[in-house]
Parts: sequence; C-alpha cells; structure tokens
Amino acid sequence: MHYKNIKKILSTFGILIFFLPFFQMCSDETLKSRPAIFKNQSDSQDQLEKNAAFDKAKKNATLTGYNLALDFEISPLSIFTVIMFLNFIIWVFTLRNFEISMLTFLNMLLSLIALIVLCFTIPFGQLRYGIFLFQLNSLLLFYFVWKEE
Repeated sequence: MHYKNIKKILSTFGILIFFLPFFQMCSDETLKSRPAIFKNQSDSQDQLEKNAAFDKAKKNATLTGYNLALDFEISPLSIFTVIMFLNFIIWVFTLRNFEISMLTFLNMLLSLIALIVLCFTIPFGQLRYGIFLFQLNSLLLFYFVWKEE
C-alpha cells in the first residue's frame, strides 16, 4: 500500500478515535458504592438488572475524546481541544496532499503529553482503550510521514 493511502487512513482514524471512550470519571468501586446511581428498589432487582444498571452508570461516567475536547474549560485536560483541532487540520491537509510532517510531530508530542497528564491526574485504571488507540494512531501516522520523506 502506498504511504499516501496509509496517511489518509490513519488521519481519518485520528478523527474517528475521538468517539471512543478515553477515560472513566470514577472507578468501578466508586460506582458500586454509590447506590443512588442504581434503581431505588435494589433489593427487588435480580442480578441481571443490577448488572444492566451498573453498565449504564459506567457508560454515563465515561468520557469520549470529543467530550474532553469540546469542554472548553481551562484545565490540564484542555490539551485535548488543541489535539482535536490539530487532528482535523492534519486530516484536511492529508486529503489535499499538503506537507504534514511538522503537524504530525506536534500531534504526537501533544498526545504523549496528554497521556502523561492523564496518568498523573487520574488513576491509571480509569484510562480507557480510546486514549491508547489514539496514542498508537499518532505514533503510526508520525512514523509513516517521516518514513515517506
């Protein structure tokens, strides 16, 4: 496969990965210890209903990359706003066959910083697969752009 096609595919994945869960706002233990999240008649629920209520609470407590990026508050997580816009620019530039080597380097650097910030901000167990896929995608895109040159 030609490197331009790989770059287009990876830059498109860079946009789509933001729909995946990036981190959970509270741990599973916190969710289990807060009965207000579940139905009031917890005694009358069977295990299947309890599991469904827990999964729903877990999904509501999980943020996607777009949730992080579109929250325009100034915080350590504001870096995701910059990363999202940078990925959109990379995607557009890739489709138009513009030079993106410096943009991919900046994207990889910012995504590494974001991962480090998340690791120090929240417990590692609350990170979800989206952040790791995004990091892998950023590294691969950077690799193929620099390999082409």
